[in-house]
Amino acid sequence: MPVRFHHTVAFFWLCLTVVTSSAQPAATLIPLPAGWRLATEFMADFPREGLQLYVLETAPPAPPTKVFCLAWDPTAPTVAFKPVLASTPRTPTQFAAQESGKVFAALNAGYFGGNQSFSLVQHAGVVASPNVKSLSRTFQGASVPYFPTRAAFGITNSGRPTTDWIYSVGTGNTPVIAYPAPSPNRLGVAPQPVPTTASPAGGVPWIMEHAIGGSPMLIKDGEIRVTDAEELIEINNTTSRPRSAIGYTASGIVLFVAAEGDNAPGPAGFDLVQFATLLRSLGCVGAINLDGGGSTSLVIGGQRTVRPSGGNERAVISALLLVEPTSTNSATSAPQITHQPWDLPVAIGTTATLQVAATGGGLSYSWSRNGIPIPGATLASYTLAAASAASVGTYTVTVSNSRGSITSRAAAVSVMTGPPGELSSLSTRADSGLGADVLIGGFFLRNASGTVLARGIGPGLIPFGVVGFLPDPHINLLTGAGVSLATNDNWNASLITPFATALGAFPLSPGSLDAALVRSVSPGAHSVVASGQGETPTGNVLIELYNASPAGSGQGVLASLSARARVSAGNGALIAGFFIRGQASLTVLIRGIGPALIPFGVSDALPSTRLSLVRDGETQFINTGWASAANALELREAARQTGAFPLFPGSADSALLVTLAPGAYTAVIESPTGAGGVALVEVYEIR
Repeated sequence: MPVRFHHTVAFFWLCLTVVTSSAQPAATLIPLPAGWRLATEFMADFPREGLQLYVLETAPPAPPTKVFCLAWDPTAPTVAFKPVLASTPRTPTQFAAQESGKVFAALNAGYFGGNQSFSLVQHAGVVASPNVKSLSRTFQGASVPYFPTRAAFGITNSGRPTTDWIYSVGTGNTPVIAYPAPSPNRLGVAPQPVPTTASPAGGVPWIMEHAIGGSPMLIKDGEIRVTDAEELIEINNTTSRPRSAIGYTASGIVLFVAAEGDNAPGPAGFDLVQFATLLRSLGCVGAINLDGGGSTSLVIGGQRTVRPSGGNERAVISALLLVEPTSTNSATSAPQITHQPWDLPVAIGTTATLQVAATGGGLSYSWSRNGIPIPGATLASYTLAAASAASVGTYTVTVSNSRGSITSRAAAVSVMTGPPGELSSLSTRADSGLGADVLIGGFFLRNASGTVLARGIGPGLIPFGVVGFLPDPHINLLTGAGVSLATNDNWNASLITPFATALGAFPLSPGSLDAALVRSVSPGAHSVVASGQGETPTGNVLIELYNASPAGSGQGVLASLSARARVSAGNGALIAGFFIRGQASLTVLIRGIGPALIPFGVSDALPSTRLSLVRDGETQFINTGWASAANALELREAARQTGAFPLFPGSADSALLVTLAPGAYTAVIESPTGAGGVALVEVYEIR
């Protein structure tokens, strides 16, 4: 199938209307709706940042209400999230008491029966309990098994929250698969099939550091979506009850909410739609219901907030704790820099990012320009939002922890007039097989028509020591709609050589069975397919794509490049080289796609990817799991800006967002586990 670039992506977003109090303190983690206040009487033992408690309390003649909302910033180093599971039920107060360190808060969590958990509990990447896999319900007079997907809340290892419908596929507790919509089960209707990695549609591995299951979903993508019917959960959904939930805001703040109820003549509580509406008024864009009712309990520093409906806390099987971080987040050794910031020539008015990578644990960063610290520049990267003459200088970053500190090399930033650099070529080498396993290279041309040189090289790899090459490659240039524009079997030396020489392509032997063509193409998406023929139709092949239009000529510019191939467990990486031409640097989004191909019909996609960026033979950056990157939000925004299809939160696809000086680079896609499957590498310009 041709590689297609998505330069028009529809997003559906529900605008939230929040009425804020005129007395709103500036220091709250979230905007507080009218009636809410900081519950400072509970916060004496809280850290100085990253954790706050709010309360909404009304009395007659208004309907009595008492709701507490605990707001936590997952990026704050002062508080850690810890879902916990017990072998026998215990109260949230008892869960907190069993911890050896300081516990700021404890909230009841998932569903259970007796000593058995029915909800996902995951901590530090380890699944302690899966979500319930089957339920017995009556259908046509008989008890039959149903297999619901149920709501879950998760946090990646970089502190990015998400809510999804999930199912633990297969035996044991893993893998956990997330779906963009719940399996459409309904009572009184025949059960849906057992969920798999391919069904319901859009399933992808759910890679979380911490997670808790509940039911039903209350809010998804900013929209109230109470999917109790699909999740087969019967919990007095339309009556007022005590409730508990966990959700998150668009800025990534996690909210733990407990509403008092069943305490006549005091608060009655909420039905599920009312509760979801309250959560959305707090800014939640994702939220799930927890096992509330009589189990609802939020304990802050040993003090109960809401009054239990039965008078005493109910023992539960799982709880959510916010605790003081342990030494696992502290320094393990003195910092060592593994990637130094690069010199960058930057086009005036453009955005560029300096980056450092380091090891050691518990790291902090401080950037300086010309030896003077830059206020607020305390991340592993520093972005020049709009380069100007004031941006010129030498930049260093000091990386520190409790074991020591180290300062990077000085990176020189120069600013010049003229356009930023541009993508000029792609070369990708992999095994090309039969059918869907052929090697495919793709590109998107913007602005105007242009001329491209495409080569499919098999025998031409002999001087480079490549064995098992494709002996007689054939290439086909197609439009984004799959219409063939040109094909070639054996290259024409007199036609191709002048173009190849001018573009710096390595020479091919006249009369070889390599393939090449030159063609003028219109703006838009195109792909080149390299396949074999004859007695040996498979083998290793190199696809090269060059923009043969001169830089600055006003002709077409390569906005993006891609390649798709099978990654094998043996010699199997997907290797894609690209070149940035011009005088100034260019920011690019690079993605290594595996599981995100499944919704496009690629059932044997690589289950997880590791993306490495190589320059001058040395690995500069590595990402395994895009949501684990410190700049995950920027990665998501870059994908939106370029029109790239979105990656599912927590998926096992990988991505990098880097500013690169002109020159040659290599992106390597491989499996971190040694698995095989189809993978896609993409390189997008960011302007």
